[in-house]
Amino acid sequence: MRALLLLLIPLLSFAQSAEHLATPARHHCTLFLVLQAYKKTTLVDEQRFEIQNNRHEWTTAFNNGVWRLTVEVDAKKKKQYELQGRVQLVSGSAAQTAAQLRADFDDWSKENYVLLPGAVYNGNRFLSLPMNYPPLMDDPKYFHPDLPITITNVPRLNIDAGPSKIEQTTGDVSTPAMGFFSLKQKQSVWLLTGQRTPFGNSGLTIEENEDRSECRFSITAPAMRHMRQTMADHVPSGDCAPDWHSGEELELHARLYFDHAAEVQDLFDKLVDIRKDFTGPTTFRQQLPFDAAFDIIQKKYNEQNWDESRGYYSVGLRENMTQDWQLGWVGGLMATLPLLANGDSLSFSRAYQNIETIIAKTQAASGFFYGIGDGEHWYSDGFAAPHPHNMHMVRKSADALYFLSKQFLLLEAVNPQWQCPEHWRLALIRLADAFVNLWQRYGEFGQFVDVETGDMLVWGSSAGAMAPGALAMAAHYLKDDDYLKIAEQAAQFYYHRDVQRGLTTGGAGEILQAPDSESAFALLESFVTLYQLTGKSAYKKMAQETANQCASWVVSYDYKFPEHSLFGRLEIKSAGAVFANVQNKHAAPGICTLSGSSLLHLYRATGDTLYLDLLRDISHNITQYLSRQDRPVGDLPPGWMNERVNLSDWEGENRVGGIFCGSTWA
Repeated sequence: MRALLLLLIPLLSFAQSAEHLATPARHHCTLFLVLQAYKKTTLVDEQRFEIQNNRHEWTTAFNNGVWRLTVEVDAKKKKQYELQGRVQLVSGSAAQTAAQLRADFDDWSKENYVLLPGAVYNGNRFLSLPMNYPPLMDDPKYFHPDLPITITNVPRLNIDAGPSKIEQTTGDVSTPAMGFFSLKQKQSVWLLTGQRTPFGNSGLTIEENEDRSECRFSITAPAMRHMRQTMADHVPSGDCAPDWHSGEELELHARLYFDHAAEVQDLFDKLVDIRKDFTGPTTFRQQLPFDAAFDIIQKKYNEQNWDESRGYYSVGLRENMTQDWQLGWVGGLMATLPLLANGDSLSFSRAYQNIETIIAKTQAASGFFYGIGDGEHWYSDGFAAPHPHNMHMVRKSADALYFLSKQFLLLEAVNPQWQCPEHWRLALIRLADAFVNLWQRYGEFGQFVDVETGDMLVWGSSAGAMAPGALAMAAHYLKDDDYLKIAEQAAQFYYHRDVQRGLTTGGAGEILQAPDSESAFALLESFVTLYQLTGKSAYKKMAQETANQCASWVVSYDYKFPEHSLFGRLEIKSAGAVFANVQNKHAAPGICTLSGSSLLHLYRATGDTLYLDLLRDISHNITQYLSRQDRPVGDLPPGWMNERVNLSDWEGENRVGGIFCGSTWA
């Protein structure tokens, strides 16, 4: 017997005291249960059965077999429905057959906001450029303020005419769900289900017709994609439908919600409430106490990451320039904060020296800091080689301003006699001034700037999302309200442009301007910082809305890893891992690169345990991935932690639940 969990995404309304199943008048939807015959990934035949009653049963001949299909729909609560079905092969045999639940919307609009948590935001309906990894808009033709949101070749609905289709699996999303918001109909829709069946992960497909007046939401078991997403591209999926034998059957189960909605935020707010409804509550694994984990990582940092001759901690083990020294994003002035706060005397002295090295050697003429270096040479930014045009990722300098300010405040708090070296203070002022100048010249912080001149190069994105919080923190430390004024202006800008459209983008340096979790969490940090420093309730509201969007990136359930995989053998629980972005399809241990303390502060400000629960999931997820002497994680030496929590097969089926052997920011 085979049990099948399938998704379903309609809008349903039930006529009172009647068997007939009616769709709401405001958004018509027709539901189907479908049998499909495939040859590899090519659909060769299908039969569909319209779901019109609260209970329905069909018998049919299809693909050399006789099938019995049943569907029951139960209105458990107002606007919430339980869907259960069964597909059984009564006699015969059927090669390469899949089952599908389908919802056809005939009052669709291209303006509808489509959301697959962690995978698709606003349909990923943006300008796409064919670029190999790591992509970079380094041609001056992209250096202008009218550049639209620009992404790589990821699954997306078409921004232009022509076919418009997204194919994903339940492993590509943080919560097995699909949803959309219709401004025209003032409605939001969510459908939740489980991850997999004995066939494997199920498929999530969204397909629009030519004139975008109709849209089809399909959930297929197993996933039957034509193409599989890879890093910034696609390859043939290799998906295959199973062969059936007489007596085998599938069970279908899904949970559906629809609600009145006035704006995109309502779609995220609903998801926060229901993201664990179908899969149920999760329990974290208490692998080891946090202080024990800290001791292991501290030892590794001091024995392997510290370079005495260069006077800084590297990101990794200097395998390449990105694993040597970086300012922010994945290292630099972030790693020194916990070492100053909680480290031993050796860590404290080295963290202090790390700050001195960066301040003394890496600030450019503009006031921004260089983004990458090897101890002798410092570069604007780069991957395998320095970026052209002095391109500097503005996020890195925003991280530096924020974390420098926090560490100066920390040093004063732990030692009231401590005096900030004057050249440290002046460097902080020059960096804050660089952001002020950037804002005053362009009205935004952009994504990449010329590190030498401070000129804007690549506009747009949410890459500067940490800058409002950074300027507010600098204003607090320097007691300069002028910085706070710019911080508040920038916060309003990001809230209205990004949060209210349900989209933060470009937080990572190698995704172009794809939607991502890093910019969302950075913006949350900024809003919480401003609320704490000003007491203005508006920032608390902004933080709450942003936190609900952040939650869409956090894995809500415990993924069933393949038993033979590394994570399967280690019995890893995935709830709380954080998806990176819609291009790089891995989740990760923790937020890149923040503690999540903003969620704790938001809980204290609101009393809403939702934020505490989210932080608990994220934080207690992390220590599972720390390699230890008594519990190695693959080939990783003690103290190492890899950034990969692969639920998706974006790096190949054999890498689901697997890692590469590398020391990372995590």
